[in-house]
Amino acid sequence: MGDNIPPEVALSWMRLQAVKAGPQRFSAHYSCRPLKLVFDYCLTFDLEASLIWPSRRSFSKTLFMLARYTPFLDVPVGLYYILAPNIALDTCFNLNVVSTSLSVFGIAIGELILVVRTYALGGRVHTVLVVLSIIYTVNFSLGLLTVFLVLFPDRGISNSGIDWTISPQHDIEVALPILPAIPGCNETGGNFILVGVCFIIVLLNETVLMSYIMWLGYKKYRHFRSPFIVTLYRDGITYFIFLFLGSTANFTILLAGEGELQELLNTFLRVMHSVLSTRVLLHVRDVERTRAEESRRLQTITGPSMVFANDDNDDA
Repeated sequence: MGDNIPPEVALSWMRLQAVKAGPQRFSAHYSCRPLKLVFDYCLTFDLEASLIWPSRRSFSKTLFMLARYTPFLDVPVGLYYILAPNIALDTCFNLNVVSTSLSVFGIAIGELILVVRTYALGGRVHTVLVVLSIIYTVNFSLGLLTVFLVLFPDRGISNSGIDWTISPQHDIEVALPILPAIPGCNETGGNFILVGVCFIIVLLNETVLMSYIMWLGYKKYRHFRSPFIVTLYRDGITYFIFLFLGSTANFTILLAGEGELQELLNTFLRVMHSVLSTRVLLHVRDVERTRAEESRRLQTITGPSMVFANDDNDDA
């Protein structure tokens, strides 16, 4: 009997239970996701201000800024999609397009930071850069195509070119909630397996990068105890484990036919991509700063004796 429950009823029931528990608790359940972002921002703001802002313009600095601040655009859109009352159906479609597009862009930036870090660990070898760039470009292109098919499944190619006409009723299916008290857009259908394919593509990219990093660790760095190398490996393994488990859980939900529940993890994964990828760059620069300070400290210790010797010679 449970198999015959319409998806819109299942999703509405879940939200209704949350609303019954209290509007404040319901809002807090979803608001805790951006709070993770804000909390991490406060924790790492001093590192950003001292390590990133004064540095010269570079590719890694641009990636950091994009990964750091784009969540402050798409996470509020996603929250509005979930929490706002009485949203028109066409507005739901537009919000879904904006939120999904920004999330995909942000995750792609996070993955690119992983590529740059892996390239650095590989000794900045040109061949490694070419191979990693090809893998990233292929995965990113497949991800974009998949997202396009999810959002615009009825777009086709005619004699006059691609049909870009938007008709929301043919894309992600959205219906009015079964009760007015239930907030947010009520997704009732869509090709959620394709959404799962996006996470599989991310998993494949991360698995390739992590496999190469582990191979490097055994082949090249197993006898190293450099803080720089330890930091890169610690952050890389942490990043991989968190996102691998999250992406696997999200894909499992979609595979089990519970695509309507994907919102439980989508925003969380988006936030974690931003938090973890920016921490990778911050920690690396922090280690480099510490190493530079130690080098200057050694020069300060040895410097005075050289000055005194010069002074003695001058006196003579």
